[in-house]
Amino acid sequence: ILSNLYLIFIYKKTQLSDRSAFIFLVIDILQLGVLLFLTGGVANPFVIFLLIPSVFSSSNLSFVTNFLLVFLTIFVIIFLTFNSVNSVGLPFPLSDHFHVSPYYYYSIPVALIIALVFLNYFAMTFGTQSRLRKEALAKMEEVMAVEHELLSLGGQAAAAAHSLGTPLSTIKIITQDLVKQFKGQKEVEKDIELLSSQVERCNEILKRLSLNPAEEDNFIDEDLTMRDYLAQIISSFKEISKK
Repeated sequence: ILSNLYLIFIYKKTQLSDRSAFIFLVIDILQLGVLLFLTGGVANPFVIFLLIPSVFSSSNLSFVTNFLLVFLTIFVIIFLTFNSVNSVGLPFPLSDHFHVSPYYYYSIPVALIIALVFLNYFAMTFGTQSRLRKEALAKMEEVMAVEHELLSLGGQAAAAAHSLGTPLSTIKIITQDLVKQFKGQKEVEKDIELLSSQVERCNEILKRLSLNPAEEDNFIDEDLTMRDYLAQIISSFKEISKK
């Protein structure tokens, strides 16, 4: 009751840390050990509840925490084997009828310890597999989220391509008028021709995006080295500058 009241009114955290969970499980083991000490020790059938805290920790808490809880549980079982029944015994009227040989009596803690080790081993194994599956599921959901985002971006790219078609067409018409207006001026004609070619390239890219939003520019798709990228950038400036 006290530990639950502490969790509700004082601790007030939605998730226990590994250390906090260890402390509460230790309290559970010790208080149950005291109750069993007063009511027959390992001969009490409720001694099986000593296994629950460590088995729970094996599938949810760290290896060190689980090891400490298993060690504490084994210590409590051994302590109750030699320090409870002879001095206190089972409560009345069970104490008048429950008499077993030492072979049977000492087999109870041995069975408990073996069960404790096996249950913790299997819980740790299945817990590890479960965590791996959860991590794989999380990774898959992350990849799916990225793909969904890319698909959304592709739709936005198609919409942008449709919207940019009109201003690019206007630019193309203006370049054609400029060619006629500055006919004979080679420097200006060269710049206008470059502008017109870039407009055509933009139209081709936008046309491909409209048909297939996932498609990228050929220059981006090419597997080029850094030197090749720099060469492409320099060559683009050669068309508009002599330097």
